Parts: sequence; structure tokens; C-alpha cells
Amino acid sequence: MSSPVRVLLADDSATIRHYLKAILNNSIHMEIIGEAKDGMDVIEMVHQLKPDVVSMDINMPRMDGLEATRQIMADIPTPVVVVSGLVESDIELSMKALEAGALAVVEKPPDRNSPDFEDKRKQLINTIRAMAGVSVVSRKRKNKQHVDNRQRIQEFRKVTDRLSKPEIIGIGASTGGPSAIQRVLKEFPSETSVPIVVVQHMPHEFLQGMTRWLQRSTRLNIKIAESGEQLMPNWVYIAPGTAHMTVRRQNENLIVRLIKDRGNPQYQPSINMLFNSLATSCASNAIGVIMTGMGDDGASGLLAMKQAGAKTFAQDEQSSTVYGMPNAAVLCGAVNSVVPLSSLAPEILKML
Repeated sequence: MSSPVRVLLADDSATIRHYLKAILNNSIHMEIIGEAKDGMDVIEMVHQLKPDVVSMDINMPRMDGLEATRQIMADIPTPVVVVSGLVESDIELSMKALEAGALAVVEKPPDRNSPDFEDKRKQLINTIRAMAGVSVVSRKRKNKQHVDNRQRIQEFRKVTDRLSKPEIIGIGASTGGPSAIQRVLKEFPSETSVPIVVVQHMPHEFLQGMTRWLQRSTRLNIKIAESGEQLMPNWVYIAPGTAHMTVRRQNENLIVRLIKDRGNPQYQPSINMLFNSLATSCASNAIGVIMTGMGDDGASGLLAMKQAGAKTFAQDEQSSTVYGMPNAAVLCGAVNSVVPLSSLAPEILKML
């Protein structure tokens, strides 16, 4: 790396700012270029300093981190990482900040004497460094009408008739995923004929908050998956951050199996492991969806699903926060249809 990542810290506590500054300044290729004590300050400093990434607190005076994120993404798009204290209100607002355009949410590292300090420190540094490299676009632009997608829909319909009746939907997402998943799920009716299994790359501590947030904005039942439970229609099962989620068939039922051994996958939970299990257990009776995210997790698993006869979708580049995972799936030939986020739910529902 030729130049350090330029970070703007936003937190109303001078003590926390000092603590985070010490952690980040002590990491290689990281530089704190400014400190803001509230949302209004951080907006002004983003305009003045043009940081590579903003470390954003949520509960701040005058203007909270949620509204600050919304205004930054509308006026001067800049990668925002929410750094949360895991207070209940923080988690709820963190989910809304992701919806407003923040790229990721990460826990504030605990006291240096805590046994979790080193893991949380690395998580904070790695997340900020990774998000600093993401090219973000204005939320104003994202609200504009997309290019005509009639040709893509026609291509989709050519392969629709080859599918057996779906019995499960698998979704994988990473950076930008929570708000994209919310947008898809809120279009599903309460009586959805199949279960939906989801892997979202996110620290485990925030997944319960994401589950509650999704529950309030969708008509489906949503929960963190438990090992051994039977998958039911009208339910969305989200993989915990502490285990890989797979699906196996037991007689006529589909059962969750959680694997706590990290194994070889780069990510835990692994989208590839979920998709591979769907290819084995459900073959052509499954639908696979790969959504916005960094890296290539999900590509090989989605290819296995396609080769087993499943219908596979990828979110398109224009509507993805980061086109890494969908692009990797497209490049390896794993995708039947590339569609914008606004078309994912309607096209899936046609198949149900």
C-alpha cells in the first residue's frame, strides 16, 4: 500500500475517540485525519477533509450517526463503517444506518484487559481497511430509474420452465447485504410456500438486531437458525455468525445442520457451504441468490446449484453496493439470470 487509509472518527465521547485513535494509529497504513463529536461535525469534516472512510458512532448529540450517514451518502458519498457499543438502541440504529448507506457495522473493541480485545481490534481494523477501498455512489443516483431490463427478463423466462417446483430459497450476501435483503424480503407475502435460508456476512453480535429489524419490515417470520430444526414455509432462517449453516434432507423434511468447526472456508458462516448443501439436498427444487458483497464467497456453491438444476440469480452491478460476489458468480458461469435488486423478488415470486 503506497499511502495510508485516511480515517475520520465520529464519536461524542472524547475518551472513546482517544481509544479508537490509539488503536487505529498503531496499525500499519492507517491515519486519523480528523475527529468529530456529533453528526453535524462529521458532515462538515467529510466535505472539508474527504476521508477514505468514516468510523461512525450512532448515538450523538445534535445529529445522530443515522442521519449523518444518510446525508453523507446523498451529498458526498464516502464509505461509512458504523462502530457500535452494542447497546440495544445502538444495534437498532445501526441496522437503519446500513439501510441509509453505511457499508458495515462492527463492535467497539472492549477494554485491553478483555480476552476478546485482540479479536475485536483486528475486526475493527480489517473492516475499516476493507471498506475504505469500496467505491460508493450517491443514494440520489440509486433512486433513479434503472436502465430498461426487458431483455434480462426475457432471458430469465427462457429458463423458467425448466425448473421443478421450488421447495427452498437460499440467499447469500455481504457488504451492503442487510438493506438489500430487507428490500427483497419485504415484497414476499406472509403466506410464502417455501422456507428461505440466508447467510449474511456480519459479526455475530449484530445478527439478532438484524433479525428484529427485518421482522418489523417484512411479513415473514424471521429467526436465527438452530441446528436440527425443520425448515418451514413462511419462515426466514438466518445463519448465526458462530457456525456454518447447511441444509440436509431427512425423509421428506429439510433440516438445518450447523457446523461450528471453522474448517477451510475464508468466511464463517460460509455462503458456499450453504449453497453446496442445497445442491446436494434439493437439486433442481432450489433457488439460489447471490447478492452484493466483497470477495467471491458463494460463487462455487452457486455453480454447484446450477449444475444440479437449480435456478440461480445474481444481483446486477448497478444496484449492488459492491459487485464482488455477484461478479465472481457470473464469471464462473454459476448464474442463470442477472437482475437488478428491484426485480429479484418479483422474479422469484413468479416461480413460487
